Order: sequence, then structure tokens, then C-alpha cells
Amino acid sequence: MSDKVDKMAKVRAAKKPAEYKNVHPDVKELDDDNYLSLKKVKEWEKHNKDRVKELKYQIRRADKGKEKDVLARELRNREAYLRSIGTYLESGVWLDLFYGQDQENRMRWKTIAYAYDDEGYMKMDKPLDFYEDD
Repeated sequence: MSDKVDKMAKVRAAKKPAEYKNVHPDVKELDDDNYLSLKKVKEWEKHNKDRVKELKYQIRRADKGKEKDVLARELRNREAYLRSIGTYLESGVWLDLFYGQDQENRMRWKTIAYAYDDEGYMKMDKPLDFYEDD
């Protein structure tokens, strides 16, 4: 028995880390400290998949009424969030307005290329000092 255990330990030690061929290179190269790192997003994906499974069970068991509607709404939101996570992993573009395990954080957008009108003035909906703080 210990012979098999030793062999399995040796095999596990020689195993290479996962390659993630279906994950966009921009996502792979992010540090684990980044708020949209692969490690964190995979945890969010697992948590939400478990929650979807739990919600489906609760919906089947619930009577008609407001409670069932609330559960169905949460189920739709979680499924949409899972699709958004999948898109991010494949393309490297975060499409959702929120991020986090339960979408508790709001995404902040940063303008990287400003638009100008016909007279050469920058188009903006907020004062210039708002944009310069970033």
C-alpha cells in the first residue's frame, strides 16, 4: 500500500501546472493580487455555479408566489454573470458593470482615448478635473 502512495506522491510532484488553453493570454498574465486575476475569477465562477445549482433546487421546492419570483430573478442574474465570466476568460474583456464573488463591487471605467468635437474641444460629460485625477 505504501508503495502505491509513494508512486502517487512522485507522480503528483512531477505534474505540471494547468495550462488553460481556453483562457485569454491577458488574463493569464495578471498577478494573483489583481482584482480580475484568473485565480479570483475562477473562485467566483465556482461559487456562482454552486449557487445556481442551489437556486434551481430551491425554485423546484418553492410554492408559487413572490418568493419563487425572487429566486428566479436571482437565478437569471447569476446565470448572466456566469456568461460574463466565461466571456472574460475567453476574450480578456470584462463586460459586466459589477465584479466580485456576489457582484458586490462596482466596476470603474477609465477613458484611454478621448473624443473631440468639430471645434477641437474634448467631449466630456463631467468637468475636466474629474478626468485628471485618474
